[in-house]
Amino acid sequence: GIGDEGAAAIGEALRGNEVLTELRLDVNGIGDEGAKALASALRVNGVLTTLDLTGNNIRDEGAAAIAEALRGNEVLTDLNLWGNGIGDEGAKAIGEALAVNGVLTNLVLWENNIGDEGAKALASALRVNGVLKSIDLSYNDGLGDEGKGVIRDAVSGREGFELEM
Repeated sequence: GIGDEGAAAIGEALRGNEVLTELRLDVNGIGDEGAKALASALRVNGVLTTLDLTGNNIRDEGAAAIAEALRGNEVLTDLNLWGNGIGDEGAKAIGEALAVNGVLTNLVLWENNIGDEGAKALASALRVNGVLKSIDLSYNDGLGDEGKGVIRDAVSGREGFELEM
């Protein structure tokens, strides 16, 4: 894989990108440092609508950097962070960003380490974010009945919302 160094180079290139709308970097050994570099680019990139970081090594710190970028990003609609080892702290940061993000419609957090505390933070955001249309929290082993319940409650009554747990 490209690792953090390659992700940093791609992040630098994305800063001036005005054409590429989808970036798929799944299973590339990208860790928190690479995620930070990509997040930095997301803050200024105005065309990337899809970012797939499936199966990397992004943990809470990298997720928090991406979340911070989501706060001001006005174009990214699809974010896939499946299989990265993101825990409750990363989920809390993502939740805080979702509360103010007005464009992300699809979020995949499948097979991470998100537990009930992270789910509560995401649920809080889902109550105020009317833009997100789907979230996948499948195979988060720490996600118990309490966490699943608050997520379900947060999106109940939202027509067409796709929830996977």
